[in-house]
Amino acid sequence: MICLTVETDRRTDQTGRLGLSPARHHQSHDTQFATSFSAPLVLSVGMAPADADGQLEDIVVRDTRVSAAVDEPMRAMILDVLLDEALPAGAVHDRLAQRGIDRTENTVRHHINELRDAGLVDVVRFEEGRGGTKKYYRANTIVLSYSLPESADDAVEEMAGSVQPHLDAALATLTDEYDGDIADIVDEMAPCEHCATQKYETYVLLTVLRRAFVSALRDDTT
Repeated sequence: MICLTVETDRRTDQTGRLGLSPARHHQSHDTQFATSFSAPLVLSVGMAPADADGQLEDIVVRDTRVSAAVDEPMRAMILDVLLDEALPAGAVHDRLAQRGIDRTENTVRHHINELRDAGLVDVVRFEEGRGGTKKYYRANTIVLSYSLPESADDAVEEMAGSVQPHLDAALATLTDEYDGDIADIVDEMAPCEHCATQKYETYVLLTVLRRAFVSALRDDTT
């Protein structure tokens, strides 16, 4: 599992398809479907808002589970340390010390356990030694938190425009072929039957696109 926080900037006059028909908002469904892949995401889109006086440019998704887990800055650094290599807690402590983080090994171990409990770090193997069993940890989550420079606006807009037709096709596939599955997920997420679900549907669509992006990124780097 890899969770990404992505920041980009995509301004367009075209109306996007992030969101399903409001007619499905109060449907009931028997199929129960839940997703465990979620993460913070910042993504600019060209979806026209209900207010005609302005245009939506950003969708910011804040996953409370991930946000709470990385609220302590050192935990984000631990994820970075464990991203490319599986390490025991002692080795993570040493890597942090090299970065100027002066904490006890027990403190580092505590933060690793918090990340593991949040599902952001996995125990990938055990090694038996004289001192007992040593656990090796590996991050399954990337947390990116950046701001693009204003000078990048034109280039980013051009790149976003070049891939938008592919995203339009992908969203059409999702909304046309997986309407029922998406509605079932939304029913699981919505706190009550009378709550507006348009934002839940947008979140589901973004989650699917993000997971596809991660798969493509992983395939490209292996």
